[in-house]
Amino acid sequence: MSEKRIIRNIVFDLGGVLVDFKPERCMEALGFSEAAKEAFRREIFGGIWIPCDRIPYDDAQIRALFREHLPGFEKEADRFWDGPADITRVMPYTEEWLKDLKARGLRVYILSNYGRRSYELNSPGYGFLSMTNGQLISYEIQSIKPEPKIYRTLCRRFAICPEESVFLDDRPENVETARQLGFRGIVFESYEKASASLEKMLDEA
Repeated sequence: MSEKRIIRNIVFDLGGVLVDFKPERCMEALGFSEAAKEAFRREIFGGIWIPCDRIPYDDAQIRALFREHLPGFEKEADRFWDGPADITRVMPYTEEWLKDLKARGLRVYILSNYGRRSYELNSPGYGFLSMTNGQLISYEIQSIKPEPKIYRTLCRRFAICPEESVFLDDRPENVETARQLGFRGIVFESYEKASASLEKMLDEA
């Protein structure tokens, strides 16, 4: 049996791991009617949201796409892109977690499915990004997890060896692809469980 490689890199997803993602909170803050909320749930968050993580739509393009999918709620579509109100928040543990990992000599990276305009609006609030060694966001290369291309691009861009890396994501299918490519993987359910699993991997490596 081959000896395990030392762990040098920790790769994090953003939404559902280091930041929360709450469309309902956003729609409530924007004062949407129940009819508008239902249209957004069906057509946007349950429809085109994930595909929009692939294509680097600019502000005008994403607004036009939302208006097209929300007939009768065009004003709400524009209000949404005037600045998503509180749709994401940095998790309370994020900065200390990353700071601790960095202090121990580990390299920290971000691999996230994120639309261009959403990322432009939200990422200025993610101060912890300055602590990372690099980020790859899906719209930059028009590939989304769990497609192997985005993981391979991350590894190539930052000279990451998968066998020396742990990948954390809240979607099992994304973690499964990472494992198939040689990463150790953790399906994120809570900070407590994930940090304990990570510590166990670090101790055993």
